[in-house]
Amino acid sequence: MATSADSEFDLGSTGKGGVSLSGFNQSFLTTDKKARSGKNLQTPGYQVVSSSGTLRQNKNVSFDSDDRVNLNLRDASIDAAAKAIIGDILEKNYVIAPEVEGTVTLQTTNALPLRGLLDAFNTILAFSGAALVERGDVVYIEPIGSLDAVSPEIQSKWSGIGNEIGRSIKIVPLDYVAANEISELLKPLIGADKILHINKRQNLIFLAGAPREIAAAIDAINLFDVDVMRGQSFALIPVKNAEPEDIAKELQTVFASEEGGALDGVVKFVPNNRLGSILAISSRPHYLKEARLWIQRLDRAAAGASQKLFVYSVQNREAEELAELLQGILGGEANSGSGPKETNTTPEQNDRFDATFSAASENRGVPDIDSKSSNTAFTTGGIRVVADSANNAILVYSTQSEYESILPMIRGLDSLPNQVLLEATIAEVTLTDELKFGLRWYFETGNYSFKLSDAISGAVGATNPGFSLLFSAGESKIALNALSSITDVNIISSPNLMVLDNRKAVLQIGDQVPIATQSAVNTNNDNAVVNSIELKDTGIILSVTPRVNDSGRVILDITQEVSDVVRTTTSGIDSPTIRQRKVTTTVVVNDGDSLALGGLIQKRDEITKSQVPILGDVPVVGTLFKHKDDTERRTELLILITPHVIRDFREANDVTEEFRKQLGGLRALGNDQTRGFKHQLGRVLR
Repeated sequence: MATSADSEFDLGSTGKGGVSLSGFNQSFLTTDKKARSGKNLQTPGYQVVSSSGTLRQNKNVSFDSDDRVNLNLRDASIDAAAKAIIGDILEKNYVIAPEVEGTVTLQTTNALPLRGLLDAFNTILAFSGAALVERGDVVYIEPIGSLDAVSPEIQSKWSGIGNEIGRSIKIVPLDYVAANEISELLKPLIGADKILHINKRQNLIFLAGAPREIAAAIDAINLFDVDVMRGQSFALIPVKNAEPEDIAKELQTVFASEEGGALDGVVKFVPNNRLGSILAISSRPHYLKEARLWIQRLDRAAAGASQKLFVYSVQNREAEELAELLQGILGGEANSGSGPKETNTTPEQNDRFDATFSAASENRGVPDIDSKSSNTAFTTGGIRVVADSANNAILVYSTQSEYESILPMIRGLDSLPNQVLLEATIAEVTLTDELKFGLRWYFETGNYSFKLSDAISGAVGATNPGFSLLFSAGESKIALNALSSITDVNIISSPNLMVLDNRKAVLQIGDQVPIATQSAVNTNNDNAVVNSIELKDTGIILSVTPRVNDSGRVILDITQEVSDVVRTTTSGIDSPTIRQRKVTTTVVVNDGDSLALGGLIQKRDEITKSQVPILGDVPVVGTLFKHKDDTERRTELLILITPHVIRDFREANDVTEEFRKQLGGLRALGNDQTRGFKHQLGRVLR
């Protein structure tokens, strides 16, 4: 029989519910299962390393501290995993509730003590909403319904880990160091979210992450989990204000002088400048608390004296804009990279800042401070602030206490802005006999819920001539449908715009038309005419700037222009005339209500000529066979705007999903309804 120290019990899922075996000696496969199934089945073997170094299989397992097993279960069904762990290895009776289903992955880096096997399996079962309950000699696997039964500090880490691509879980048994101590050391190295769970009783640490992340964590663990660390305690203590090396040297002096030098060497200090921390190691855990107090004391003492560079990565706005706001709040003199300025800092401080910034720029791959990427800077009270537009960051050169005093202000200004979804409809309504007095008269005499801009209670104001109405949610669509039943309603545009709070959104559909703005004659070159040409935007131009207040109301600065090009008939200038209809207004609208802007009536004289073929061309009498029709066509521009305030990404996702469902329904209309597709799409988006 093989006598290797450790081997693997490898249980992987197969396509037909069976199991695949690899990574251990095939002689450990047994076929003696007639008493249980009546058939000659091949079942997974396992390998248990006993205290004597020999290997045992299918024996009663005593919970000796040296008995270990190596597991590699990959996407195994709970049924198969329970049989392997509880039934075959631990030889216990077990019952699985019918509603428990799913797969589990349980992999160990080193041989796992048998005494910790059930705890490890119980932790992994929580991902499938199940838990182990021991009642007498039977182990029950039952659903827990939710993660309420799980330790609260790891509930958030468990959510959805099983659904992330490339994520896996690894259980690491520790031999020489404590799991709680090594976890504190790992947090700044790999991130707290990679540490899934700590089992202090069995001294296990559960890691979750991508394979590369887990490998990095295991490398760090192997660095400390060595025999020389047996009986040692350690702590990674952060240093905020001073250099870790400087504090470590002072600590050696402090501990060497305490209690007459009896503490010299009792605590070892390992500085790490990259992490900004000091690793304290001692065989007497209570001295680590004293070391922590001394580090914090020395660190606070350095807070008011030493200046260093802090980098704040701006999340929700532009760095230069944030720096300008800070300058307005804190005051101070503006600086630029073009030359020296008089500031409140000393030349030595400026030299240190320039050297520090240059080093930081090299590490981050950004231009030097004299470049255009850092053209917003100011100095106030010894604090120097620079906007790094290349990396969208704010650089602050100050002491730790000064930086901490302005950091809440920076975070408050860098808050996540609201977004506003603007649903707009721009329609041209033909004024027939029923609408000869305009749309305002039509809405006032109709059964609609709205407020006029010139009413005493109205909050809307529009530039004259014109009017504006406020519709409650849904009323604007009803009014538009009613108009389409009595006259021609031409939908010019129906855009949907998503814009940040207090930012301008512009929609432009049309052409740029060349307009002659100046003409001159060159007397030195055969009287050549020189014209100056300017390109004029025409078509549909909608500009909206929303501002959301705390009550949910939206202030809209609106500029709407609809223009087209006609032949110039009022002068002999060879340049087209721009026929323009424009509305500029500032309004207050509730979230979800609609605003209607109208009153811009345009009159067009249309001449229609017709004649009888051939006879209409006969001289003199041909006029008898011709017809000339002079008509007057009046249209009014109607603009409907509905703002929807979106305060978080969940609401934005809901809006996107609603559009996806609506558009998906339109795709199912089929080829026989293609003609009405654009009309239906316009109604959906409105």
